[in-house]
Amino acid sequence: MLLILLTLFWQMADEKVVTHEHVDEPTQVLMSEIAKRVSNILDGILAGSFKYVAQEAGAVVDQSYKINATFFPVDPKENKWFKRAKIDPNDSEKITRLKEEFNGYLKGIATSALAVQKAAASYNQETTFKSFINMVEKTCFECHNNVRDKQIPIENR
Repeated sequence: MLLILLTLFWQMADEKVVTHEHVDEPTQVLMSEIAKRVSNILDGILAGSFKYVAQEAGAVVDQSYKINATFFPVDPKENKWFKRAKIDPNDSEKITRLKEEFNGYLKGIATSALAVQKAAASYNQETTFKSFINMVEKTCFECHNNVRDKQIPIENR
């Protein structure tokens, strides 16, 4: 299983990566920064550079705290993400539900990135990689599948 996942990641690394193109600022900047750090974590794991992995996982934690400020600014009427996702800025119930959902992902990102840091401290490549995969599956993919893919029309992704 580990060999299959590593092979897939190496194949993906050879392909042209499209990172959050057509996404409005500041969302694009935040998501691109998180994506860069996640990629750096994988590079560090594959190179066996556990201090670098821990450093980049810490940066993911730091970036995760910017999620709510980015996606839910003080004035919802000026929120470009709401406009693109066709969310009525006056629908406070929906916005509250989304914010609560995002808070769950934020906590998940921070918790799983801290787990990657802890795994990296073991200097065990397989354990660290499994922790990394868990972070990607349980936070990145889950949020994208549940929020982004349902909220943002495919032509705007």
